[in-house]
Amino acid sequence: MKEKITSYEFLAIMFLLGYGTASLFFLTPDTKNDIWIAMLFYALVSIIIQMIYINLFNKYPEDSIVTYLPKVYGKYIGFILSVIYIWFFAYDAARDLRDFTELTTSFALIRMPMYITASVFMIVITYSVYKGIENIGNMAQIGFIIIVFSSILIFILLFMTKGAFKFYNVYPILHMGFIKVISKGWKLSTFPYGEFITMTMLYPFLMQKNKLKKTVIFTSILEGVFLAINNILFIVTLGYEFASSNDYPLLETLRLVHIGDFLNRLDIIFIVVLMLGGFFKISVLMYVSALGISQVFKVKNWGLLCTILGVLVLITSLIIARNNSEHINTGWNFVLPYVNLPIGIIIPGITLIVYYLKRLIKV
Repeated sequence: MKEKITSYEFLAIMFLLGYGTASLFFLTPDTKNDIWIAMLFYALVSIIIQMIYINLFNKYPEDSIVTYLPKVYGKYIGFILSVIYIWFFAYDAARDLRDFTELTTSFALIRMPMYITASVFMIVITYSVYKGIENIGNMAQIGFIIIVFSSILIFILLFMTKGAFKFYNVYPILHMGFIKVISKGWKLSTFPYGEFITMTMLYPFLMQKNKLKKTVIFTSILEGVFLAINNILFIVTLGYEFASSNDYPLLETLRLVHIGDFLNRLDIIFIVVLMLGGFFKISVLMYVSALGISQVFKVKNWGLLCTILGVLVLITSLIIARNNSEHINTGWNFVLPYVNLPIGIIIPGITLIVYYLKRLIKV
């Protein structure tokens, strides 16, 4: 029996997919204290990009992106592109696993070897993937509420902390001009918003397909608003200079919470919440990668597939970089422009053009 997810589960998964890691960092430091404007702008741009995804899906309503690419490009080119997308989902899962492993070993389990932390995390994720997308969707509903509530709670606690907010850090607004801010923030279209390409693998599972467009638009705006508020929080508490130079500004922000003599050092508590967001994101990426392998290569043994993929993602996460600085630098300067950009934007755009050209030639 084919698995199904509701529009609310789809919303929760999509929101956590982007927010899971993007909330940790001060993205596009070149935009300085106007990052929140760029974040909102590219949330709207992401809606346009996703209309391309939905347009393609409407042509092949029973297919995921890895199964309709061969129908558009032909057997050989389509197969190569499908494999590239499967690799991308698995590689993105490995990068995110490395993000949260580094986070945990840096702030909580300092003496724990990285490979043990990553292995324990991956065992839980692999089991979640094995249980299927319905299981992930059900848990994501709860995870979504926890993450949203925690984000609001952080804002309230910081507001109650004397001297935490320095609103003057936000000014001057648009001192570089709107066009320059947008041009400097273009990588936001690839991360976090470009990762929404992952959801094209789940379009066929949506029960209320007539709600797909509304759900995508609403989630994109919601994601943009929460990420904009998150980055404003970094600016008004840390200042953009410190926030942009720090590996995990969210944790530094949480350390500022100090109410009386009893409510402080909440960063350790909120690490658990952040790990929850990471769990869902990596689970979804691993699931769609495994799903793609089963669809393209006709693999029937789901349990064995999940196990092998889990081991490969774990090993990749440990060997992709020697340290966290190299890991972040590779992601920002290589992965976003040369991997995320073509996979999330360029290839889908060309695919839609090729579809219409083939149709025009046939006519």
